[in-house]
Amino acid sequence: MRKYALLALLLVCQPVAAHSPLLFCYELQEKSTLKTSLGVGLEQIFEFQARVVSDALDSLAMPYQLQRLPWRRCLAAVSRGELDGAIGVGWTAERDSAYHFPRSQLELDPSKRLLHLNYSIYTRYDSTLQWDGQQLTGIQHGLAAPKGYVAEQRLQQLGVWRELDTALDSGIDLVLKHRLDGYVLPDEVAAAQLKGHSEADKIRKLEPRFMAQPLYLVLSRKSSKLDDERRAQLWQQIELSREKLLGQHSQQSTPEQH
Repeated sequence: MRKYALLALLLVCQPVAAHSPLLFCYELQEKSTLKTSLGVGLEQIFEFQARVVSDALDSLAMPYQLQRLPWRRCLAAVSRGELDGAIGVGWTAERDSAYHFPRSQLELDPSKRLLHLNYSIYTRYDSTLQWDGQQLTGIQHGLAAPKGYVAEQRLQQLGVWRELDTALDSGIDLVLKHRLDGYVLPDEVAAAQLKGHSEADKIRKLEPRFMAQPLYLVLSRKSSKLDDERRAQLWQQIELSREKLLGQHSQQSTPEQH
């Protein structure tokens, strides 16, 4: 009897688990509103990635919920298994231990990316800051990047990172005010922030680029809602949905044009 009772309980519970929505987060910049210059350019990237994920999930008829959180909080919640995945994550060895990334033959599969972004250092024309692709020289105040980004980790490794509260000013404005030597941003974001900026002519981009990385939908290793097969299906659909949405905007400027 106990055996049949257990089987009946499993049958009752199974549909609930099957229809439990997947919970995903993506970035809401800390201490900012969408009306500030902090969100210019980045908002385009955030929303495009969320649209790709939504389209993929809709195509696979997977119930889901999206929510926006400060980036560090989003990543931490996925690491703990409180949320099922995060949208727009760059790979690091540390993150690989907490999240499932799409792979092919055990290697990262960039074809399953949401976007691929180039990041550059932006500084003043009168700055002594120089970048040769390996080292930074002419540093007086330090450099920064958006909080929680992989670019922050690289600046730390180079010994030039400076943590700042950018609640009121964008990184570009902090550079203009001589509070930073340089600020690392995706090129598309910097272009959007500098467009129409009253002091845009005082800012230059250092060559070569600082870094480049694909951004992925990652899935929590502590969540059990998707097995290997379903994860693979979702990432495969991500590729199809990304290309579909880019195709729909082929006559317009898109986040992946660079």
